[in-house]
Amino acid sequence: MKQLFKIGGFTPYIFIIFLNAMTDLGHKIILQNTIFKAYDGSELIILTAIVNALILLPFIFLFSPAGFLSDKYPKVQIIRVASLLAVGITLLILFSYIMGWFWFAFAMTFVLAGQSAIYSPAKYGLIKEMVGNEKLTQANAMVQSITIISILAGAVIYSIFFESLLDNQ
Repeated sequence: MKQLFKIGGFTPYIFIIFLNAMTDLGHKIILQNTIFKAYDGSELIILTAIVNALILLPFIFLFSPAGFLSDKYPKVQIIRVASLLAVGITLLILFSYIMGWFWFAFAMTFVLAGQSAIYSPAKYGLIKEMVGNEKLTQANAMVQSITIISILAGAVIYSIFFESLLDNQ
């Protein structure tokens, strides 16, 4: 596995995967925790379903265009642009949280998921280009492991962060 990190660009690639998964999940956790604390009954059920739809629908709508883009343009370029977009989108979401604009942050879920949907085919397609056939299985395992670790770490970190902010008010 250590050999993978000697491949040029692999370490930043893994870092971007980690941050993207954690950011997406963190935003979802903050939204859903807010919904759980502020709503109940049918409103809670409907808003939770809408959040999940806002996250899943971009993947459904964009799977074909995203695959086309990843085949037509260099995957590294798509990942760079998508990552820069993720930073901008995340800053807008952070600003909306600071300003108390919950519904704007709620709507930005769709935009953030759209970024992830565009980025995903390039992310997975780049693995073979980067590591070749010999290390493809190891690299795939690393990508999946980092994604799972990021999701688990994000769930803990963002939940603690949310609850600590709530306790301070």
